[in-house]
Order: sequence, then structure tokens, then C-alpha cells
Amino acid sequence: MFEVDRVDRIADILFGVATAKGLIGYDPLAKRVDTRPDFLSQPLDKVCRRAFDRGEPLWSALVVSSSSGRPSSGSYGLARKMRPEYDALSDDELWAQERERCYVAGS
Repeated sequence: MFEVDRVDRIADILFGVATAKGLIGYDPLAKRVDTRPDFLSQPLDKVCRRAFDRGEPLWSALVVSSSSGRPSSGSYGLARKMRPEYDALSDDELWAQERERCYVAGS
């Protein structure tokens, strides 16, 4: 599977997750795109950068760890880098706002 195809597939899956107002774990997402969970960081980064350029939410807000039920720390860092308005927010506030952006975009 080419990287671009994987990025497109991840974006499609996350849009569906947003439509259902849900979350998806790294493991189930990795299985759906035929990769390992620890190989998702680059494709998720590409999904978010492309979405940001299109005025869309950062879809990685919907991908969570099975152990914590939250996105990875890298997700918060990327969000703060792309949206300076998040600098003053706690991780919980940032996650809630970006998750809501996803849900609004998916409705």
C-alpha cells in the first residue's frame, strides 16, 4: 500500500469516526490500514497537515491509546504547533476543542 493511499484511507476512516461522534484506538486504526500502531505517527501527521491546509480539523484528535483513552502526546504538540490559540490551553481543553471541531465537520 502506498503512503498516499494510507493517508487517504486514514482520513476517510477518521471522517467516519467523526460522523459517529466517536473515537478509535491506534490498534484498530492500524489494522484497518494494514500497518502497526507504532507506524501511525507519520501518516497521522500527514493527515493532519493536509486537513489543516484545507481548513479541516486535526483528525488525530479522534485516535486514542487503549491504555489511556487519550491521544498521544505528539498529537497535542502538533495541534499547538498548527493552532497557536491552543498554546494557553491544557491538554484536556485542547483535546475537547479539537474533538468538537471533528464532530462538527463530520455532521
